[in-house]
Amino acid sequence: MPGPVFLDGEGVTLRPLERDDLSFVQTYYNHPDVRQPLGRTEPKTAGDLEDDFEGYMQESVNLLICADDEPVGAVALFDWDETAGRVEIGYWVVPDEQGNGYGSDAVSQALTYAFEERRCHKVVAGVFATNEASQGLLETLGFEQEGRFRDQIFVNGEYVDAIRYGLLAEEWRA
Repeated sequence: MPGPVFLDGEGVTLRPLERDDLSFVQTYYNHPDVRQPLGRTEPKTAGDLEDDFEGYMQESVNLLICADDEPVGAVALFDWDETAGRVEIGYWVVPDEQGNGYGSDAVSQALTYAFEERRCHKVVAGVFATNEASQGLLETLGFEQEGRFRDQIFVNGEYVDAIRYGLLAEEWRA
């Protein structure tokens, strides 16, 4: 059962990721339709995720995306650079729930949190050139392409480019 509401959107709520949610996360981190667009090449065991939960996840904001109180994905704000006012965002939605607007709603809420509550100046995101849905989501929310890294990662049998996106606080507010 997901924890208390942290952010409340139009179609989803964002709740803090808790230890009890790790089996849900593991299921989809290992699902090819989620794992490959995230660039994950190694399977995640329950122990791996427990280590992550106690380790690097403590330095980031990890939120469970819930629709009708059921988890449908996750969004994270990580690699905070408080001096520069910059953070990176990552997100995923389970395959059966993609296309319902949950990702857009969750990312929008996370952006509002980053810009309004954490006073970030810039949010960045990375996406593979083969992930047109994620590119569309970012562009719809106002992100601009800032760079392209050719043949950056090997995914599903081929090298693909990675695209770097950025969104400034004043662009988000406009």
